[in-house]
Order: sequence, then structure tokens, then C-alpha cells
Amino acid sequence: MRAQTNHESSAFVATDLTAQRARQAARLLQEALTLLCSDSTMPLAQTIKRAPDRLLRLPEVEHLTGLRRSAIYEQMRRGIFPLSVKAGQRTAAWPESAVQSWIAERMNGRTT
Repeated sequence: MRAQTNHESSAFVATDLTAQRARQAARLLQEALTLLCSDSTMPLAQTIKRAPDRLLRLPEVEHLTGLRRSAIYEQMRRGIFPLSVKAGQRTAAWPESAVQSWIAERMNGRTT
């Protein structure tokens, strides 16, 4: 019986690690499928976790939309842009979801 060389030993270890990772991946996939099947009675909207909506200040809204302050307020007046909400005594802010929806409408070519 001949002695294994260093190269053969490292190849055996690498193959063993690959097999272990494959088994672990298969087990994780099986667990995920089991969870998906068990939650199938729950509506999709309830299973998706959404990030909480946040309020955007004017500089960030300007940056996201590419509009300046005057254009934002003019479009708000005409009912085209989402209305701001009072975030403080002298502070206006916009819900991020409303601004993102407005941007998505523009990207899809649906202007109002």
C-alpha cells in the first residue's frame, strides 16, 4: 500500500468539504421548502415584511426626483405630486412610499 501524497490528501479534504457544503445546502433548501409549503394558507401580503415607511425632508425629495423646491410645490398645488405632511412645527416631509410611487409612475410613462 502506498502512502498518500500531500496533493492527494488536500484533494480528499477539498472533496469532503464540498460534499459537506452540498449536504448543508440541500438541508437548508428542504427547510425553506417546508416553510413555504406550511405558510401557503397565509396570504402573500402577510408573509412579506416591509420596511417601515419613513419621512423624507425636502433636500432628499429634490435629490430623488430631480425637481427643485418651486416645482415640487407647484406640482403639489396642481395635484400631481404627493402632498407633504407636517413633521414638526416648521417642518414639512413626504412619505417615502408616496415619493417612490410617484417616481415609478413617471418611469412607467403614466403621468397625471
